[in-house]
Amino acid sequence: MKGISGRLVAVIVVVIVIVAALAVVELTSRPHTTSTTTSPTNITTTPPVVGNATNVTITVVTFSGQSANFIQYAGNLFHQMHPNVYVQVVTFPFSEYIQKELTALTAHSTQYDIIGYTSTSAQRVAPYLLPLTGFNTSELITPQEDFGGVIYNVSTGQTETVGVVYETAVYLMAYRVSIFQNQTLANEFYQQYHVPFNPAEWNNWTDVIYADQFLTSHGLTKYGFLIDDHVSHGIIDAFPAVFGWYYSRDPALSGNTTGGIPGFNIMFTGYIPSGMKVPVPSFNSSAGVQALSTYAQLVSYEPNPSQLQISYDNLPELFPQAPGGFLFTSQLSYINSSVAQDTYLAPLPGGYAETGTDFLGVSKFSTHPLVAEEFLQFLVSPQVQEQAFLKFGKFPVNVQAYPALLNNSSIPSYQREWLNATYHAALNAWANPPNIPPTYISLITDFNNQVYSYLTGQNMNATEVLQTAAQQWATAVESYYGA
Repeated sequence: MKGISGRLVAVIVVVIVIVAALAVVELTSRPHTTSTTTSPTNITTTPPVVGNATNVTITVVTFSGQSANFIQYAGNLFHQMHPNVYVQVVTFPFSEYIQKELTALTAHSTQYDIIGYTSTSAQRVAPYLLPLTGFNTSELITPQEDFGGVIYNVSTGQTETVGVVYETAVYLMAYRVSIFQNQTLANEFYQQYHVPFNPAEWNNWTDVIYADQFLTSHGLTKYGFLIDDHVSHGIIDAFPAVFGWYYSRDPALSGNTTGGIPGFNIMFTGYIPSGMKVPVPSFNSSAGVQALSTYAQLVSYEPNPSQLQISYDNLPELFPQAPGGFLFTSQLSYINSSVAQDTYLAPLPGGYAETGTDFLGVSKFSTHPLVAEEFLQFLVSPQVQEQAFLKFGKFPVNVQAYPALLNNSSIPSYQREWLNATYHAALNAWANPPNIPPTYISLITDFNNQVYSYLTGQNMNATEVLQTAAQQWATAVESYYGA
């Protein structure tokens, strides 16, 4: 999303090593989700910046779930190595945690040292986070770190690192191997559509619609490829994934950028129009109308959203009735075990992906900022990142963790395929929704409501739907930036 930097050069060097390893590695064990405080071998760390005589508690606040369990697990390991440092993870339900955090931060409370947030809420909490000027991010997958950890300052045009990505999560395509490796079906599909019956070789979204038509019409699956259409949040994840294909092929929108301007991303133009302070919405265009039409066709092969909306939570449950789905890699651990073993991953049609990662930053009001930052560096170290996958099913963000996992024969082959595919998709994950400050407050709601009205037949004028959403976005952005 940005020009080549020094840290990216460092990552490229590591990538060369990993690619070589991938060439000789087969695919492989379902991660254990049981937490334990047993120390992984070969983890080393420097002494903490506080003396051993001083007991320090680092409090992390984030949303509840498996990610929080992983953070606490890493905190327990850190305590074993530094007995005078304790790490306590405080959680709230996802629907509440941001407001709980902001209430404490706006009051300049010292109760939390480390603040958890998602990519789309990044710039809401960024003003309350310390710049991580000494943090080594060279081993982290750059597109994952950039989308929420690196903040773009509209006034200066400069970027600043305020958060650390602690796992890799990309939005890509999952598909059922047993269906797509059936040679009889492959021959019939190719004869009918002249398209390979292999999701990894699909070049555009029309190929997905062909597969949906073919499989459902033959009664082979109840649904087509599942895609999120949930009005509260899911639409803002799914639409950019589809729109990215059209955006990248329209220089009038992208300005020949990859992924648009940081923070604004592909749902805005990849350039700032003359006389403006910020870019303008990009989806109220012919490319946007095409993307919305494609999105609606995909949705038509799943339950009617007016009756049952596909969401982050229920997609894994419905997955066995479909040939595959578009999902975040974090959802894989919720798919039925026997179905998961029959599931492989591919990038979005055309060879790209979307990221949706989670972050941790150090509060400006922490009384132990150096220790907090040291814990974050420990959290993303290669060995701890390996444990994230082995024990919690979390894909590593440290590039050095991948060779060890791919060479681990105790991991089943299908999961090694996941690791391989996720790593490569994460390197090319740029089809992202915005994460400027108004995003969580108004942009998501404005856009999702308009698109949902189209998907449910309340307003079948795609141009009008997108134009209305774009006007709402322009008003919100102007109000915030004075554009």
